[in-house]
Amino acid sequence: MIHCVYIINKGGDPLYGRSFEDDTCVDPNSLPSYIRNSVVMLQSSSSTSSDRVYILQSNDCIWAYSLYPSFALVSMASMEQSIPQLKNIVSSLGHAISHKYGNLIESWSGSMSDIVDVNSLIDNYVSLDFGRPSKKIMKLIEKLINKTLKQPEIAFIGIFDSEGDMIAGNVPDLYLFRIQVEISQGVIKPVMDIVPSTINAGDHTLQMLKVNSITVVVASQPGESKLYAVTSAGEIAQTLSETLS
Repeated sequence: MIHCVYIINKGGDPLYGRSFEDDTCVDPNSLPSYIRNSVVMLQSSSSTSSDRVYILQSNDCIWAYSLYPSFALVSMASMEQSIPQLKNIVSSLGHAISHKYGNLIESWSGSMSDIVDVNSLIDNYVSLDFGRPSKKIMKLIEKLINKTLKQPEIAFIGIFDSEGDMIAGNVPDLYLFRIQVEISQGVIKPVMDIVPSTINAGDHTLQMLKVNSITVVVASQPGESKLYAVTSAGEIAQTLSETLS
């Protein structure tokens, strides 16, 4: 369970705080100083990537950081929280905030009137259902997979849950562990980023996009343009995103 979420600007100043234990805004300055210092250190490092979620485990909780050009998103979760799931939530939420508010946060004064919808946006991601998709969504997934596999240029497609397990598709077994590792690291790009995350595995290049708690994986046939897989992954992810929103 996620207990708190904070937004910190690139100068290290906390701008926003939210508690999910009592569903209230909290003083951003309640963020522990050692967490704030860790974020500032990560933000100043040239090796820090917005495609990665950084984890710090303390004695009684887990802190997760997702860093972007104008801000950092920090979340505190209980020790019982699945780390792959936490990374998925923080990565998806961070990209969503960056997409909608990234430019505004650059010069944000901290006035909630400027980002009136941020609470709703955060709620949508923190309350993600990580269980198996409903029968309706599974039927849609199967329909999308069957339609896409009719294209001779497409080698295989898979839909994976937040833990990296395939729930539908025909991805060969030899790629499953690699995909699970990528998903568990919380680095797969969400559908709003348009361009999928790409990994090379064996004879194939895998195109991967995340929609809420699930990940779409598509690969073109060897020798075919990767654009076939890029386009198909985007179309499937966009359809699922519109249905799940």
